[in-house]
Amino acid sequence: MKNLRNILLLVTIAFAVLSCAKKQEYKSVDEMVAAAMKTVKMISPDELSQLMNSNGDEVYTLIDVRQEIEHYYGFIPGSVVLPRGSLEFSIGSEEFWEHTGLYMPEKNEKIIVYCKKGQRGILAAESLGKLGYTNVYALEGGWKNWELSYPDVFEKDLDKLGGSHSAPASSGGC
Repeated sequence: MKNLRNILLLVTIAFAVLSCAKKQEYKSVDEMVAAAMKTVKMISPDELSQLMNSNGDEVYTLIDVRQEIEHYYGFIPGSVVLPRGSLEFSIGSEEFWEHTGLYMPEKNEKIIVYCKKGQRGILAAESLGKLGYTNVYALEGGWKNWELSYPDVFEKDLDKLGGSHSAPASSGGC
């Protein structure tokens, strides 16, 4: 009886120790992005261009996770700006999507996120995956890669900048 109690105590302690997940810590944002890349699907500018030119055969939502001021200086046509800092809070908000004039994406719909150079997009795609979105892609190289690949396929909305048309200081950086 005493042995059984000791065994149960040991099993309980072992279970408690093993079930405590160690929190992952990273030495740098580059290390964090590299870890996220292992779980995130990527889409190239060429693949995105083909999707955009597919005459609506496939439904997708294109999200620019840069800050609004970055977005207005140049963005991929059809994208909606939803900054990285509010993505997780607004992606499932009917009120946000009504404001954009678009519908809220379903959990299984194709969602493509992009940022300036790719890093925020990768982290955003990882976050959406954790929220249960199953068909999320990050644009390889972000806006800069798109701009280099398709220099004539972008839009600007400088009027949203309130009269100030000078380029922003390097914001976001990634």
